[in-house]
Amino acid sequence: MESYEFIWVLAGITGLAAAGLIGSGWSLLTGEQPTIWRLAQYRSDLPLGALALVAYAPLGITKAGLRDIERNPAFGILLLAMGMLWSFLQGVFILTTFFGFT
Repeated sequence: MESYEFIWVLAGITGLAAAGLIGSGWSLLTGEQPTIWRLAQYRSDLPLGALALVAYAPLGITKAGLRDIERNPAFGILLLAMGMLWSFLQGVFILTTFFGFT
Protein backbone atom coordinates (compact mmCIF):
# COMPACT_ATOMS: atom_id res chain seq x y z
CA MET A 1 0.00 0.00 0.00
CA GLU A 2 1.41 3.36 -1.03
CA SER A 3 1.78 6.04 1.61
CA TYR A 4 -0.97 8.28 0.19
CA GLU A 5 -3.45 5.37 0.23
CA PHE A 6 -2.64 4.81 3.89
CA ILE A 7 -3.32 8.47 4.68
CA TRP A 8 -6.71 8.30 2.89
CA VAL A 9 -7.72 5.27 4.95
CA LEU A 10 -6.33 6.85 8.13
CA ALA A 11 -8.36 10.02 7.52
CA GLY A 12 -11.58 8.04 6.98
CA ILE A 13 -11.07 5.92 10.07
CA THR A 14 -10.13 8.98 12.12
CA GLY A 15 -13.38 10.69 11.08
CA LEU A 16 -15.49 7.65 11.97
CA ALA A 17 -13.71 7.16 15.29
CA ALA A 18 -14.15 10.81 16.23
CA ALA A 19 -17.83 10.64 15.29
CA GLY A 20 -18.27 7.58 17.49
CA LEU A 21 -16.48 9.18 20.43
CA ILE A 22 -18.51 12.37 20.15
CA GLY A 23 -21.79 10.48 19.81
CA SER A 24 -20.97 8.27 22.79
CA GLY A 25 -19.86 11.23 24.87
CA TRP A 26 -23.06 13.10 24.07
CA SER A 27 -25.10 10.02 24.99
CA LEU A 28 -23.26 9.71 28.31
CA LEU A 29 -23.79 13.37 29.17
CA THR A 30 -27.43 13.76 28.09
CA GLY A 31 -28.82 10.23 28.07
CA GLU A 32 -29.96 10.46 24.44
CA GLN A 33 -28.29 9.89 21.10
CA PRO A 34 -27.63 12.89 18.84
CA THR A 35 -30.30 12.86 16.11
CA ILE A 36 -31.68 15.34 13.63
CA TRP A 37 -34.92 15.49 15.62
CA ARG A 38 -33.14 17.32 18.45
CA LEU A 39 -33.01 20.39 16.21
CA ALA A 40 -36.82 20.54 16.01
CA GLN A 41 -37.14 21.32 19.72
CA TYR A 42 -35.89 24.47 21.36
CA ARG A 43 -33.69 23.66 24.34
CA SER A 44 -30.95 25.46 26.19
CA ASP A 45 -28.36 23.00 24.86
CA LEU A 46 -29.39 23.47 21.20
CA PRO A 47 -26.05 24.95 20.00
CA LEU A 48 -24.05 22.15 21.63
CA GLY A 49 -26.52 19.58 20.34
CA ALA A 50 -26.18 20.92 16.80
CA LEU A 51 -22.39 20.77 17.08
CA ALA A 52 -22.53 17.21 18.39
CA LEU A 53 -24.90 16.27 15.57
CA VAL A 54 -22.59 17.69 12.90
CA ALA A 55 -19.64 15.79 14.35
CA TYR A 56 -21.67 12.56 14.76
CA ALA A 57 -23.34 12.72 11.33
CA PRO A 58 -20.76 10.67 9.35
CA LEU A 59 -21.27 7.66 11.59
CA GLY A 60 -25.05 8.08 11.67
CA ILE A 61 -25.28 8.32 7.88
CA THR A 62 -22.97 5.33 7.41
CA LYS A 63 -25.04 3.24 9.85
CA ALA A 64 -28.24 4.24 8.03
CA GLY A 65 -26.67 3.18 4.73
CA LEU A 66 -25.74 -0.21 6.16
CA ARG A 67 -29.30 -0.67 7.44
CA ASP A 68 -30.87 0.27 4.09
CA ILE A 69 -28.53 -1.59 1.76
CA GLU A 70 -30.65 -4.78 1.68
CA ARG A 71 -33.99 -3.02 1.28
CA ASN A 72 -32.86 -0.42 -1.28
CA PRO A 73 -29.30 -1.07 -2.52
CA ALA A 74 -28.91 2.12 -4.57
CA PHE A 75 -29.97 4.38 -1.70
CA GLY A 76 -27.92 2.37 0.81
CA ILE A 77 -24.78 2.71 -1.30
CA LEU A 78 -25.45 6.42 -1.74
CA LEU A 79 -25.75 6.86 2.03
CA LEU A 80 -22.57 4.82 2.58
CA ALA A 81 -20.69 6.98 0.08
CA MET A 82 -21.97 10.20 1.69
CA GLY A 83 -21.06 9.01 5.19
CA MET A 84 -17.60 7.87 4.17
CA LEU A 85 -16.90 11.11 2.28
CA TRP A 86 -18.00 13.16 5.29
CA SER A 87 -15.89 11.03 7.64
CA PHE A 88 -12.90 11.40 5.31
CA LEU A 89 -13.27 15.19 5.28
CA GLN A 90 -13.74 15.26 9.05
CA GLY A 91 -10.67 13.06 9.46
CA VAL A 92 -8.61 15.33 7.22
CA PHE A 93 -9.70 18.31 9.31
CA ILE A 94 -8.79 16.54 12.55
CA LEU A 95 -5.43 15.25 11.29
CA THR A 96 -4.34 18.59 9.84
CA THR A 97 -5.66 20.81 12.63
CA PHE A 98 -4.74 18.83 15.72
CA PHE A 99 -1.91 16.56 14.61
CA GLY A 100 -0.17 18.66 11.95
CA PHE A 101 -0.45 16.21 9.04
CA THR A 102 0.14 17.93 5.71
